[in-house]
Order: sequence, then C-alpha cells, then structure tokens
Amino acid sequence: MILIPAGPFLYGEERIATELSHAYHIDRVPVTNAEYQRFLEALPDAERAGREPDDWRGGRHPEGKADHPVTGVNSEDAMAYAAWAGKRLPTEAEWEKAARGSDGRTYPWGEGLDPKRCNVSESGIADTTPVGSYPDGASPYGCLDMAGNVWEWCSSWYQEGVYRILRGGSHDESGEVAYCARRKSFMPDLRNYDIGFRCAKDA
Repeated sequence: MILIPAGPFLYGEERIATELSHAYHIDRVPVTNAEYQRFLEALPDAERAGREPDDWRGGRHPEGKADHPVTGVNSEDAMAYAAWAGKRLPTEAEWEKAARGSDGRTYPWGEGLDPKRCNVSESGIADTTPVGSYPDGASPYGCLDMAGNVWEWCSSWYQEGVYRILRGGSHDESGEVAYCARRKSFMPDLRNYDIGFRCAKDA
C-alpha cells in the first residue's frame, strides 16, 4: 500500500481547492484474481458461491489471469473482501487524490491522453491486463492502473442508497473518460465485466 498524506488538493472537474484532513494508505494496484481467490477460499462454504465473480467456475479464476484485476464483483463483494483484509474501500475523494496528486492534473501522469500509459479502448487490447503493466502511467504518489483497465468501486454514494461511485475508466471505454476527475454511477448490487476495486485503510 502507498501512504497518501493529508493536505490540500484540487478536486473534481472544476479543480476545486479542497483538503483531506487525514493521511491514509491505498493499494498500489487493484485487487487481483489471485488475491480474491484467497478470500473466497477463506469463506465458509455457504457464503463462497454468493461472492464468486460471474466469469469464475468452481471458485477458480479464469486460467492465465491470476495477476489481472478481479472483475464481476459488486460493491458488497468488494467491501467484504476489504473487511477480510483489514481494509476498506476508498472514498471518491481519497481515490481522486491518490490518482492525480495535489496539482490538479488531468491524468495520473499529467496532461493529455496517452494509450501507451494505460489500458483503454485506444490501446487496442480489449481485455484486462496484469496489474502494474503501465509503470509510465503512475500517479504522483506511485499508484498504478488509475486510468483504464477496470472501473473501481468507491465507498461514496452518487445517490444515497441507489448508486455508488465508480472511478478510473476501463479497457472497454475511451481514454477520454479515464481521467482522474471522471465520476460514474452504478447500482451497488450489480456486477460487470469491467468493474473491480482497490482498498484503502487509515494511516
């Protein structure tokens, strides 16, 4: 995990000056299939099937994708994993600061879309990639995969009790929607092939 310091940053589309009063840790990369499989194996049999991603079979992740981000998990699955790991989901403000730093940059690496720094539709891959595959796309704090690869669940609500926030874009969408301030809403009990998560915890 990476320590993100307390202090000011520029938030949202309008780059509003705001401040996080607390330091926190956030995962350097999204949670992988291998990590999520260990979580499933630790669950009682009665709970395991209900937490299994849509494209898994018999509690096993797709072959050859151990180091790819887990997908097909809803927000409850993500929060259950985070609790098991002694962590939590990041708020959207925590996610955004980790992605863009304090200077209000558009993408984690700076200005301008660069499909060589992230996995988006312009990259031509049309699937997830192993986490950390784009070191040149790192955020100012060293976080990876914060533009593209998979959308990531945040703990924050878009509409209380109805939609939760997703951040980061995915391999299946244009890099034009993978910038740091982009917000997307999704029903918390639904799963999708391009949605995963990373965890945070208090410092």
